Amino acid sequence: MKTLKYILIACICTNITVTYLYPQDEKVDSLKRLLQSPRQDTVRINANIALSNLFIEDKPGTALLYAVTALSIAQNIKNTKLIARSSHTIGVCYDYIGNLDSCLYFLNNAASLYTSLNDKEYLSNVISDMALAYYVRGNYELSLRNHFTALKLRQETGNKSYVAKSLNNIGVLYRSKKDYTNAIHYYRQSLAIKEELHDEQGILNTLINISSAYNSEDKFDSTYYYAYRAMQLAKKIHAEKDIYGSQVNMGAALVGLHRLDEAEAVFYDVEKRALVHNDRDVLITVYEGLGDIFSSRENYAAAESYFLKGLETSKKNQRKERMEVFYRKLSKCNRMLTNYALAFNYADSATTLRNDLLNEENLRQLNEMAAVYETAEKEKQIDKLNAQNALAAAEAIHNKKERNYFILASVLMLALAVLVWIAFASNKKKKKQLATQNELIEKSLQEKEILLREIHHRVKNNLQIVSSLLSLQSDYIADEHALQAVKESRNRVQSMSLIHQNLYQENNLTGIDIQDYIGKLCDNLFHSYNIQHNKIKLIKELQPMNLDVDVVVPLGLILNELITNSLKYAFNDGRDGAIKIILKEEDSLLKLGVYDNGTGIQQKPKDEYGFGYKMINAFLQKLKGKMNIYAEDGTKVDIEIKNYKLV
Repeated sequence: MKTLKYILIACICTNITVTYLYPQDEKVDSLKRLLQSPRQDTVRINANIALSNLFIEDKPGTALLYAVTALSIAQNIKNTKLIARSSHTIGVCYDYIGNLDSCLYFLNNAASLYTSLNDKEYLSNVISDMALAYYVRGNYELSLRNHFTALKLRQETGNKSYVAKSLNNIGVLYRSKKDYTNAIHYYRQSLAIKEELHDEQGILNTLINISSAYNSEDKFDSTYYYAYRAMQLAKKIHAEKDIYGSQVNMGAALVGLHRLDEAEAVFYDVEKRALVHNDRDVLITVYEGLGDIFSSRENYAAAESYFLKGLETSKKNQRKERMEVFYRKLSKCNRMLTNYALAFNYADSATTLRNDLLNEENLRQLNEMAAVYETAEKEKQIDKLNAQNALAAAEAIHNKKERNYFILASVLMLALAVLVWIAFASNKKKKKQLATQNELIEKSLQEKEILLREIHHRVKNNLQIVSSLLSLQSDYIADEHALQAVKESRNRVQSMSLIHQNLYQENNLTGIDIQDYIGKLCDNLFHSYNIQHNKIKLIKELQPMNLDVDVVVPLGLILNELITNSLKYAFNDGRDGAIKIILKEEDSLLKLGVYDNGTGIQQKPKDEYGFGYKMINAFLQKLKGKMNIYAEDGTKVDIEIKNYKLV
């Protein structure tokens, strides 16, 4: 599986030209004869590098020996360019072996040498291979940084073919991060360049990538359009695997478009050819699609048989995320077939796998953040050393000038010249130190801002994961009260997630634009309870202000409860109505009002109110606030908060 993984990614991302998947005996013998013949050292170096490239996928250890030999000869003849090429090849060998530290050490050496030679094209290839090394190990952030650096270099050199590869690589990274909008954006840029260059195979690969990204977004019309274009091109250039690879995307799109008969015919055709090539990834999609088709037709026995095939194929490919999907769908089939014990077992397996995947993703994100932090710290140390070296060089220059002044100056002016020079040098040194310190402070602030944004991003992602888990769990809850409780909990989590989303997207990392936040919160709740705005009108009278995040979190949860209560109970008799939200600062108080013209609240003792009322009172104690509730033409809730902070 490890070898297969590297080959798959290499087909997409690598920049080292490896023409042969398996070394050809004739080619190997020819290169070995070059090593034995009394030829120039440069010929022997190139032969060793070529042999390393031939063996790199099947026998990376052997490839490493050839690359090290090439480096040794290049160092003996002091050929900087060939030292760089050999170091580059050694770095890639270590990547295939799985030694990241050695890989990055030699790739960084190669990058330094290509920088000194001002060879931007080879430098971009080295940086792109660094990005690949990080990508294989799940560090998407550092991989993305390096791909953008490589892209900039390739744009400067004007090599459009390499620019298209970098754009495609960036699209792959964003797709791995499940940011399909950005993935499609960069795929489209790559596609435009490949069309300009008439690179038909490259166009075909990118069309399939775009189709898959749209399918992940459930945009099935676009999925079908790009998959159909890919299939037509694959037929033109006789790319058999790409033909049925495109067709399987068409079948998935047809299922999403509810064109089940057409999808079924496509999947049966693709299954035959995928079985011939033992293409398990395609077969997984085929079996899921056929299972969905029969499930839609309520033929759950047939659906179960295909889901079982998909599960077994996913196990062979060690695709945990696909196994979780099949377990979940098998649970539903057996529930419909009244095989409740089996349905429960499948549901339990799905939950276990889902938890494993969540833990793996959290661990990957933690490792990624640690690697980003360590890289930033190393960059700071390098900058500090560079600043010290620059200061030392400047001092050396000043000392030399000072000696010249002593020689040229007259004896009578010596004392005065020394005093003037010392004062001048001291002042200049202080200014340089101050400028250096300011630069370090500015850089540190920028890095802290980036890390703070990343933290808010991660918190938002984790809250979204919790929200998704609650949504998935609700599929298995039959009790209406429990289902409602889960739904309300999910809305509370989403209200907090919106806060962290605003924080990392805006320039202000500690304050929230309250107008924008309340608008998004209301839209989310109206959508959650399937409320049309023409049915219940929303009126907002919100004073423009930015509130501290420590105030917005409890305030958002209070608003979530009050608006939820109005949506659930004020208009449950089917009447039309309106909800009005007022937020303003007045008399050193933050005043919040939530009014509706519904059926009106039924007053009852405090100990009979539910969890939401108790939660609101707990938050009001923290905010030093008080709440009044009136039943006048509906329900009116007025809240005054003393403990708040504007930013």
